[in-house]
Amino acid sequence: MNKRELLTKFLSSLDRFENTYESINKKINANKFSKKIESLMKNRIDLLKLLSPSKYKKKIKSLFNKKINLPNYLTTDGFLKGIRLFMQNKYSLTSNINKNKKIKRISNRSKIRNKLYLISNKNKELANGIKNRIVSIKYDFNNVFTKQIYAHLERIKNIKINISLANKNIKIDKESYTIGVAIYADHFLTVARVILNKDNQVLIKGVIEVPVTGDVIGDRQVEQKNELSNILLDLLALLKLEESPLLVVLSSSFFNVHTFYSSELKQISNTDNTVQSKSPYLPEETFIEFLDLSRNSEDDKLIRTVYCNRQLIESWTDTLDVLNIPIIGIVPSSPNVFDILKSKVQDETTILIEIEIAKTIVMIGRNSYNLTSHNIPYGSSLYVSENNSDLSNNYFQRILVSIELIVSEYQENLPSFIYVYGKGLDELIAKPFPLPTRFKRLSDMNLVDYSYLPKTMDIHESESNSIESTIETLSLITSCI
Repeated sequence: MNKRELLTKFLSSLDRFENTYESINKKINANKFSKKIESLMKNRIDLLKLLSPSKYKKKIKSLFNKKINLPNYLTTDGFLKGIRLFMQNKYSLTSNINKNKKIKRISNRSKIRNKLYLISNKNKELANGIKNRIVSIKYDFNNVFTKQIYAHLERIKNIKINISLANKNIKIDKESYTIGVAIYADHFLTVARVILNKDNQVLIKGVIEVPVTGDVIGDRQVEQKNELSNILLDLLALLKLEESPLLVVLSSSFFNVHTFYSSELKQISNTDNTVQSKSPYLPEETFIEFLDLSRNSEDDKLIRTVYCNRQLIESWTDTLDVLNIPIIGIVPSSPNVFDILKSKVQDETTILIEIEIAKTIVMIGRNSYNLTSHNIPYGSSLYVSENNSDLSNNYFQRILVSIELIVSEYQENLPSFIYVYGKGLDELIAKPFPLPTRFKRLSDMNLVDYSYLPKTMDIHESESNSIESTIETLSLITSCI
């Protein structure tokens, strides 16, 4: 076969390839590689000049020796892949397809992690099924990429999926009774209708949250008692609590806590100089409550002392007198919540913080119930912004430094976890997402069985984006009644 016949045969093959390509190109979308082929066909490279120089003989020989089974590519589902590989091998073209696939796989792995964080705690079987599915997957360890996937999924598998008891079905028995719970903090008043059964399980039947202006309740006391009593009467009437006993829970920032050993005091009395020295108020403005935390057999007893402004307590008691309903009591939030937490935590030092809008209350307990409180003059308000979602991390970094300074005064080390709750927490980080290292949500401890199903309530009105921490607080304190 002479040179011209060889060339003629090659051109004939090339024409057949062109016709086949044009037929298929009508059925598929053009891509970068097909456009390059089309450009090559339209330009009609002068093959005589391409083949005539002797320096191209080796390339031509390599082309004819290479086995390219075009009919197979055209008749299988992998045609596009075959064309792509052919162009990559012959013309050293690169494709972004593989890169895009890799980016997509990495994006999918990220979505898997986010979806696990967003799993609803309402379905325990679903959460466990996901974990079991991850355990059962088999991976090819010979491939570097699959090893990376395995490492990511192993981390996902080890995530502790806490199934909250907040939606647990709680039975109402003959011994169950209904009370009202009012929580005031950060100029928001929340009133709830609560049913307790014989097992101290809490069923929340209705919730109303309303803002209260500063001219009604000021920073130190109730300024307009009649106005506040009317607000309470309206809320109690809406929730059908006119004849039920009422428990009032006030913001922890109104109280200061200190614990003494009985040997430190001359007498357990408001007039004791050591007791008065820990009060942030003048002696005549101080209301003090004592709580004996020791066993009768102990000689040196622990005496918890709770300080509050006398005018604040009197303004609330005067307001509640107008309601003409049974009052269970007026209590601070954090000391009672701390006692419940401490019964479940065995660390020598336990730290609980309640985040409010303008303040943070740090509760540090040592040696069982030896408890002190510390009011930090900043809360969530400085670290909440729609334009900067990273501000919340700045809050936790700052509060951690503050806690380290407090703990260092007692020559102690930080415990494994710092437990967090409070209305400000709902503002900083939404419920499904985890807290920074060293911090743990109080709700993750499952300290109380309670049912909170807003969709099933006849009345559920809230001014805040989230009142999860408020519900957790009232459930914990109510369960101890």
